[in-house]
Amino acid sequence: MRPKNSQCDDTAQSRPKTADRSEIEAVLRCEPSRAAPLFLPAIYEHKAWFVQCTPSAVARDSRLMARALLAEYETLAPDALTVGIDVYNIEAEAVGCSVVYYEGADTSVPSIGNHVFREGDDLTGAPLPHPLRDGRMPINIQAACDVRRALGADFWLRGAVSGPFSLAVSLVGADALFMACLESPEWVNGVLDYARHVVQEYAKAYIDIGAGLMIFDSQASPALISPAMYERLVLPVTQKLIQWMAAQGVRDVPLVIGGDTLPIARSLVQTGANNLLCDFTADVTAWLDICREARCALRRNISPSLLQTESPEQIYAHARAEVTRGTGFPGFIMGTGVIPYGTPSENLLAVRQACRDSA
Repeated sequence: MRPKNSQCDDTAQSRPKTADRSEIEAVLRCEPSRAAPLFLPAIYEHKAWFVQCTPSAVARDSRLMARALLAEYETLAPDALTVGIDVYNIEAEAVGCSVVYYEGADTSVPSIGNHVFREGDDLTGAPLPHPLRDGRMPINIQAACDVRRALGADFWLRGAVSGPFSLAVSLVGADALFMACLESPEWVNGVLDYARHVVQEYAKAYIDIGAGLMIFDSQASPALISPAMYERLVLPVTQKLIQWMAAQGVRDVPLVIGGDTLPIARSLVQTGANNLLCDFTADVTAWLDICREARCALRRNISPSLLQTESPEQIYAHARAEVTRGTGFPGFIMGTGVIPYGTPSENLLAVRQACRDSA
């Protein structure tokens, strides 16, 4: 099944109904409202496939980005969309990091090419990027504006923003930052505070056009930093960021950290985010217990490898089993790991069908 290259057209009338805003809000508040879970696949670089372009091409063109988002909406009927291709690069590039793009038919995901700060640099007076002028921030903001105009204010459209720790990794480099966490934690606090202000500048532009937000901070996974380090360094700055978002009127904030995050689950529920991720490697039963207690919505991911290699029938059975595990918890959401470029749409539609049939 190949995607169409068009924007919304008459075929949209035959699409399954997506959740409206009131339904989504009820799920995020863990209030009984829907017989079927929300369907929220993780589509980033795979967006480009819907318009038969490369991730590097779509990531640099607001019109292509908007077309890709609308094609994703038409093809998969997800209950929300996320603006972004290489979601961890945008703020770093606007600050001054270079990004490696791939030309021709190369479908690799753009990546950070260099870092702009070194350990010990004083960031107190470092300039903040302007979201309507610097880097590719204006591209994503314009695409979000176009998609919101096409789909209306009732559809949940989220702008992807980096978490402070992941942005700090891009600005400083992973090895240097991880070492500084041990040797210079006060300096790291300064980097994280600067990163938070950069993210807020970008997030404010999404808020101004009426889009929601989604925080990505997978560099803060327990696979990379210890739970104690997360609690000491990352939790406070994440709380400040989400408190700032709440003060801007953003009530619903998903926080995405991939991998097995169960070791920091109780810290994550303290961030203020009301939608957390249980990745396919994590214990969903334990996660559900924590989220029930905290009244926090939980998105359960299916492995992207399974979605690439198994048949739609096998994927459907697996998705139904995952949905069954969430039965009885009104905050349960069905998601996927990051979908690789070119994954067949029928495989993703099998997950959506499992959600619909569970009703």
